[in-house]
Amino acid sequence: MKFRIFVGLGLSAIALSTTSLVSHHYWPTLVAWADEIRSFGSDGSNGRSGRSGQVGAAGRDQTVWADGRPQQVNAIGGDGGDGESGDPGERPFCRAQPRNVRYNLQAADGGDGGSGGSGGNGGRGGNVTIYYTDPAHLRLIAVDASGGRGGRGGRGGYGGDECNCEDHGWEVQVCQDGNCRNERYVCRDGRSGNTGYDGYDGTSGQPGQLRLINQSTPLLSDAPTQTQPLNAFLQAPVRLSKNRWQSRFGAGAVLASGSIVANEYYEFMGRLEAQAQVVWEAERSQSPFLSFAPTVTLEDSGELQMIFPDSLWIEGRTEQTGELTTYVVTHVVRADEVTNLSWGRQTGRGSDFAITVIDLGQETEFVDTQFKLVYSTSEDDPRDNRRARYRKHFDGIVPAEVITRDNNRFVIALGEMAINDRYFQRGTYARVELQVVRSLGENSAERTLSWEERL
Repeated sequence: MKFRIFVGLGLSAIALSTTSLVSHHYWPTLVAWADEIRSFGSDGSNGRSGRSGQVGAAGRDQTVWADGRPQQVNAIGGDGGDGESGDPGERPFCRAQPRNVRYNLQAADGGDGGSGGSGGNGGRGGNVTIYYTDPAHLRLIAVDASGGRGGRGGRGGYGGDECNCEDHGWEVQVCQDGNCRNERYVCRDGRSGNTGYDGYDGTSGQPGQLRLINQSTPLLSDAPTQTQPLNAFLQAPVRLSKNRWQSRFGAGAVLASGSIVANEYYEFMGRLEAQAQVVWEAERSQSPFLSFAPTVTLEDSGELQMIFPDSLWIEGRTEQTGELTTYVVTHVVRADEVTNLSWGRQTGRGSDFAITVIDLGQETEFVDTQFKLVYSTSEDDPRDNRRARYRKHFDGIVPAEVITRDNNRFVIALGEMAINDRYFQRGTYARVELQVVRSLGENSAERTLSWEERL
């Protein structure tokens, strides 16, 4: 059941104990404009939306040889399918209008029409590759590599008709204690359903592209990029090849008059071949790194670009001998282990005070390490509820002469730095923030260690 509110200027009807068609005293006729509204009948259901049309198939790629005879090449893309029309909205179930009721009435609405489906896009034209030895022979080849037409959008369905009132207004006489009045009620016709939206037309497909190869023998396939486990590059050179193409414009002027292809076409300019290998000269064993897979790419310039995974830091050099490019690895570390650091013990006091940092990743021997220190103390107890106020005594790079390394263990003698000894005395509330910067070649990473406690 649905309820609607009509806004009017009349007074609302007052519920009385007796309803009659005869009375001794009459009140003015009142329109029950804002009273309860009840619907009768059932609204029609909305129509189903149409399905979108199928996308056109791409034209078939083709390869032909220009041998001086006229040729017709068809590489047209398929047309997109039309979208379905939406179903019309259903007519409501219209019941008989209730008579002489003390409430307003609303007839049932018609259902909305379904939206039309969009037309499918046309398929692109196929790409055409032509081998030739005489450029004049290209003018004898007519190519139609146009894209398919887009499908038409479906029409929106019509809305369903509404239900109508048989009696749009009536009065009911209400009496109480000899006083009577007439209450007026209304019936509103239903709303016809809205027509659904039309679907969009599909777009035409793009024309296919032309490739020209000035030779009579088939072009070899190329492999300009190779991703292999490091072990493959260490065992033997990995071969790469690349077919070079020059982008040009004006494809229609190259072929027979009336040919339809994309304006931009590509002319084969030659073939590049190269080899890549890796030579291991790093001090550490290659075994933990054999499964990592570098990627090598042959550029148009003929140079090779080797990229190692981000999980490795590599330092080395490149050597070139003819087609062979050799990457000599001199240093290598795992990136995730470089910043695997932890606090050790704090020892001594005064000029003997020192802190310890442990390299859990055990990469210290293979990377450069720098420490940046912020050392502060407080006269307040940080364990109190109020915030402790700290005073900074050092903020900068830790001098190398106060750092001692024992394998993967660093000892930093803070008491030997330009900080007053009294800030390292027993009972001092201290805060240490140590930024550790580790680097290898162009790679670097940072890790900040901090602690706050009473010495």
